[in-house]
Amino acid sequence: MSESENIIDNTSENEVLSNTKQSVVGDIYVQDVHKSFGVTKALDGVNFSANFGEIHAIVGPNGCGKSTLAKVLSGVLPIDKGKVSVMGHFPTSPVMARNLGIATVFQEVMIADEVSVVDNLFIGSDDFWYKSLTHREKVKKAEELMKDLLGEYVDPNTLAINLSLPIKAWITIGRAFLRENTKVLILDESSAALDFDSTERLFKKMREFRDSGMAVFIVTHRIAELIRISDKATVMRDGVDVGVLDKKDLNEKNLLSLMTGKVESGE
Repeated sequence: MSESENIIDNTSENEVLSNTKQSVVGDIYVQDVHKSFGVTKALDGVNFSANFGEIHAIVGPNGCGKSTLAKVLSGVLPIDKGKVSVMGHFPTSPVMARNLGIATVFQEVMIADEVSVVDNLFIGSDDFWYKSLTHREKVKKAEELMKDLLGEYVDPNTLAINLSLPIKAWITIGRAFLRENTKVLILDESSAALDFDSTERLFKKMREFRDSGMAVFIVTHRIAELIRISDKATVMRDGVDVGVLDKKDLNEKNLLSLMTGKVESGE
């Protein structure tokens, strides 16, 4: 039977959801990771794994720990206990994460309004490659990148204060796409400030990254979006990973059952 044919899966929902816990084996993984903020346990023994060449969603309700996990993978937050491995290394700082090829885009639109598009794109860059570029080369690079991401021309010398919020969001996202050594891309609620067309363009770039062999993570609570774009999804609840769903099992019913801990009875 070809993959294009409709296949009736007789596996019950209970069977699908009872076999969703993942083994900690992969190019990128965390094992028994704990992270607390005071008395609040943000991560409570999380196990998670992913591989290159896939788009992997980390999903759950607000406060479930998904953004904390993204920050751990990015070297932004230290852990209290456990093991983190990205290509065999433990990123203990953002600088180390960048050097390993981990690029992260957080939900906040982090833009300096008083400087230009090109300066915002290269802001905070300490790589030798960045430092070796002349200003003219940076302007050309910024112009090409923004045209590729937005599909339209944006003057690299325009001050950010004069730009719309979606374009500012693209500049924030663009920093990750600008890096030439990126092997792992983490997008934490990065579509929040984007309209539909911009989100579609972002999804297109994510697929290009995946198809080139990179690992792409999307941290989100938007179920419809993750079903469309993801190859796998790890579901979190109350600081714990409660299951992983493959593409064939990615649907709203399964996701909500794992997110809420309530499995609906069959009809």
